[in-house]
Amino acid sequence: MRTLVKFLRAFAPLAALTLAIPAQAPAELLFRPGQPYVNYAYESYRAYDSILFGRDRTPQFDALGQFVMNGIDVFEMQEFRSISPSPGSIVRKPQLYGTYLNRLVVADDSYKGVTTRFIIGDRIRAKFTPLTLDLAAMNGMRLDSHFRGGSLVLVTSRVDKPIFEALQNNDHRIHGSESSEFIPRWATYLMGADLRTQLQGLDAGFSWVNQFRTDSLRDLGENSFKGTLPSIGVAPQWVVVRVADQYVDDAVGARVRGATLYLNGQPFRPEVAAYDKTTPDRLTMTVTLDPDRAVIPPAGRDNSNTLVIEQPHQLPSPEGFYETEGEEALLLWFKVPSTLPGDGAFGDPVEEVEVELEVAGDYQLELSEVFEGASSNPVTYFYTAAQSEGRPEIGNFRRVRVRYGRQTGRTLLSAHVNLDIKGWLLHSEIVRNYSYRAYPGLNRRKLDIFDDQTHAWFFNFRRDFGHFSLGGEAYNVDGRYSTVLNVQDDDLRSYFQFLSSPFSYPTNFNEPRLANFVAGNRAAPTNTIEFNTVDDNDDKDQYPDSYFLRRTTDLSTGGRFIEDPDGVFPGLDADLNGRPDINENNNLIPDYYEPFLLFDVNPDAYEFGEDLNGNGVIDDRENDELPDYPYDADRRGYHLFGEMPIPGLPAAKATLGHYQTSAPFQGGEAQVSYLRAEMSRRFPFIGNLLGIYKLKRIEDDIPDPVFGLGRSPIYFEPDVLPPESLSDEERLNPLGIPVLQPDPLLFRDSWVNRFYVKGQFTRIENLLVEVSSRYDRNRQHSIGDQSSNTISDWAYVARVGYTWNPWRALRVIPQVKWLSQDLSDDDGTVLEIDEQFFYPILRLEYPISSRTTIKAGAQGFPILESSYRNGVSPDVDFDEKVYLVQLNNTSNYVGYEVNVNLGYERRQRRFLDKSRRDQDLDFHRFFLRVIAGLRPLF
Repeated sequence: MRTLVKFLRAFAPLAALTLAIPAQAPAELLFRPGQPYVNYAYESYRAYDSILFGRDRTPQFDALGQFVMNGIDVFEMQEFRSISPSPGSIVRKPQLYGTYLNRLVVADDSYKGVTTRFIIGDRIRAKFTPLTLDLAAMNGMRLDSHFRGGSLVLVTSRVDKPIFEALQNNDHRIHGSESSEFIPRWATYLMGADLRTQLQGLDAGFSWVNQFRTDSLRDLGENSFKGTLPSIGVAPQWVVVRVADQYVDDAVGARVRGATLYLNGQPFRPEVAAYDKTTPDRLTMTVTLDPDRAVIPPAGRDNSNTLVIEQPHQLPSPEGFYETEGEEALLLWFKVPSTLPGDGAFGDPVEEVEVELEVAGDYQLELSEVFEGASSNPVTYFYTAAQSEGRPEIGNFRRVRVRYGRQTGRTLLSAHVNLDIKGWLLHSEIVRNYSYRAYPGLNRRKLDIFDDQTHAWFFNFRRDFGHFSLGGEAYNVDGRYSTVLNVQDDDLRSYFQFLSSPFSYPTNFNEPRLANFVAGNRAAPTNTIEFNTVDDNDDKDQYPDSYFLRRTTDLSTGGRFIEDPDGVFPGLDADLNGRPDINENNNLIPDYYEPFLLFDVNPDAYEFGEDLNGNGVIDDRENDELPDYPYDADRRGYHLFGEMPIPGLPAAKATLGHYQTSAPFQGGEAQVSYLRAEMSRRFPFIGNLLGIYKLKRIEDDIPDPVFGLGRSPIYFEPDVLPPESLSDEERLNPLGIPVLQPDPLLFRDSWVNRFYVKGQFTRIENLLVEVSSRYDRNRQHSIGDQSSNTISDWAYVARVGYTWNPWRALRVIPQVKWLSQDLSDDDGTVLEIDEQFFYPILRLEYPISSRTTIKAGAQGFPILESSYRNGVSPDVDFDEKVYLVQLNNTSNYVGYEVNVNLGYERRQRRFLDKSRRDQDLDFHRFFLRVIAGLRPLF
């Protein structure tokens, strides 16, 4: 035993040394084993990173060098204020931003009662208040925080080049990639903040909305929220003043004389003469006519590509003034130098330009400039700088001085209070609006920014006293109140002018307010974009009615619409499915003229709705070209009303009210006193009854034009093979191109009676009986050019339908619909209407299986045809028969629902007047249609 212990003690150091030596690896051999064998039946398979993201993931670090994760960049925004390392505004949206994230990123967090959500996307809903910010689809970022008793919302967007999806992601390649030569050196931003307290019954707060232009070649201190102009540019050659008749229908024009040009505060008397390009430095004022009143002056170039005035110079009247009236206007072209004599070698640069004129009458002064730009149309949009108030006489002259400048920014400051406490309802807002401008002279490092301030406010209230209520409203929106920022930037041509440009002009990139022709010549793009923080979105869908990009282009998605793709139909989406109720199948025919679909839809002429502004169009269905402010600009007024139940009629109530509206700058006034009685009652086991009567005393001479269809759709017929492809405008407006229709001013001095009744009989199951009638009577008094007259309009709709199940799953559905309208005018002021529609319909449906159904339908029969009768123009009377049978199958395929329609249609239409026989229809149609889609979740 002692011998063993001695042996271990002797060899202990050797053993310890042996254990300390690392084990020898197989590297002593030339053999290289590689990766070991693994059986994935026992352990899960891990995919390569490149399979997960389509490319290798890389370690990502934050700005402090700390590791974040293995991944890829999907969005990045940088703003440099120097030439090095990379001047400009950078917004990066790589391909995977759309492929994997569908161009939307949402992050959220919650900490100590504060909940925050951060959103990046191409189409983000953003609304603060109706007078400051209301966008259906903002391309940018939004941060929402909610805390106890309040909330904070921050928004931002690079509005001029926000980067949308495009073919091969070219919008990102051109405007987002750091290697692109078209990275915006100067960008336009939208920033906004809304802070409010949200307690029970109280919503009060402040909003700040700012749009401003930036210049990356300037220091941070030189870029303020007032905005700036690009430091690189040319000075104007002409400042153009348009003198126009503000209200063309009042028979009072405008006169102008005695022009004085102020350059850097120094007065100059320009020579009134035609422009001569051989003496370009001569200080002249050239006067031309403007028959179009387009948004830009008609600048032109001669054969040597020199800017010239192509219209002939006009001479003044013998009394020494110029006069215009009606649609035609005057253009005063002031030739302005870029420098004035001074101490420097090249003189002093012109930094301020003002024009002083003697004007009289109903004038409106608008300013624009012509410069030596990169586009073939180097002009800026006109903007209103001064205007007369009301509708003055043309006698006395007054001196008016206006200052020209390009817009650099716009700031909106708003406060609002909304209250709903103990029977009190209050909704109010007040806004101060600052529009900043600067003259684009040679020295743009030293800009003299000036502002034009406007304001708007409104409040409306209601107080309930049991069954009795009192309410009212008051409002004032300045005539030049606007939420638009106008930006002219020749770099915007990168959207459409080059081979790699992501959009085309005017199909996708467009200038909505620029007419197709100016002074008889096709108008080229001016590289101008107008950014509005309040959309014109009359139908309240996910698309603004107009935008400078109509549709994106992309191979994988087919592109997405940005501007409204299916026309604007306000108030016509009662089922909230995103499609107008009068065109559910989105073709070229209104559903109220389309076989079988017409049973559920009526034309506007047969519907009832309020018309508070007196233009003859239902308010909820008006489509105008104005932002969706709660009140139009240049409107001031009030409204008071009382509401109470009608004794003896528990389901009826009466409203007595009066409202008055004036247009301070445009001129005109509307005064309306009204009595409204309404009864809505449900009779158990019998049906429903709605009755409305309204008596109005109205004096309204304020025009409110709206868009309407430029042609009657009564003769629209589906083409089996369209004879020619549709234009872009026709695709955008499938029911016809909308035309801005003037207000006929039929209520200048009138008593108006309106009556509407609608009844439904529901006593018998599966039986629908519905009758409605609308009667309007406008008794006009003699005033001005309106003579004593009576206009009456009576419309009826009756429809009956029954669903019968005689055998197994067979459904037999007979239907009948009749419409009649009689519009008469004793004086012939409006076009008379006397028409009737009659539609007998029979539908048959029999399911062969759970997926396949045979359907048949007839609209009109040999002994009982569908018919249209016109008492005013009998030559358009016709009879019609439509027969249709189809086999309908719906199946599931790779997650989609696929519907197959195979069928046959026979249609005959015969005009009673033999002279229209060439317009008769008689055709057979076989069709096969396959529809793929997802089953709705609601």
